[in-house]
Amino acid sequence: MLGRSAMERLVTIFLLACSCSGIPQDLSGKAFTFGGATNSYVRLHPSLNGNINVASVCLRYFSDIPDNDRRQSFFSLATRTHINGFLLSKKGNNNHYHVVGDSLAQFWGLPGELNSWNSVCATWDSVTGLSQVWVNGKPGSRKFIFKGGSLAGTPIVILGLDQDTYGGGFNQNDAFIGQLTDVHMWDRVIAPCEINNFSENKKFQGGNLINWEALSYTMYGNVVEENQINVNVQQDCDFAWMHGK
Repeated sequence: MLGRSAMERLVTIFLLACSCSGIPQDLSGKAFTFGGATNSYVRLHPSLNGNINVASVCLRYFSDIPDNDRRQSFFSLATRTHINGFLLSKKGNNNHYHVVGDSLAQFWGLPGELNSWNSVCATWDSVTGLSQVWVNGKPGSRKFIFKGGSLAGTPIVILGLDQDTYGGGFNQNDAFIGQLTDVHMWDRVIAPCEINNFSENKKFQGGNLINWEALSYTMYGNVVEENQINVNVQQDCDFAWMHGK
């Protein structure tokens, strides 16, 4: 039988390994910080029922990884029949990957700044098979992937790592390093004006499948929920000084 001190250590280890939020949280102004190339990730718990035949995902990331030989995974949705059901990642600074139904499309030459916030949106429609990635409000060329396909079954959604098996099979070489925030998912192809509004931090309609302002999630490993990195520190400090704050 475990003594009190041993039990307390086990509880502490569990809490460090897994931080859960079963009740949906409004994470406005917050971000998940992934501080190193480890098997650390965030699992989202959306209420996704039925097949996915059309989808859009938007998010923002902040990173300083320039290595053209290293891939970083932002968003990984897997089903039992399609491990790479809906994957959004990047390699280097201007090569973005969009995978749907295990079919890959690459988008080259889109903007991306180191140590700055970047907005990424990806859309896909099964009827046309068209996929498109937008970065900082700039559209990439449309590509055909998984035309006529459908993502069936209960999906598992992971931030920060790519699933190589259903809910696992992680490789730390694919780990995202930086901050992720404002993750949304819709069951439709969102309009260019909506993407533009998202990219410019203007008012937009949040995702109906995944919504950053009502997010249920579990953090595993070395992930921290904290305020978004502020790239306008001097401006805010000047404002505070002028107003005596």
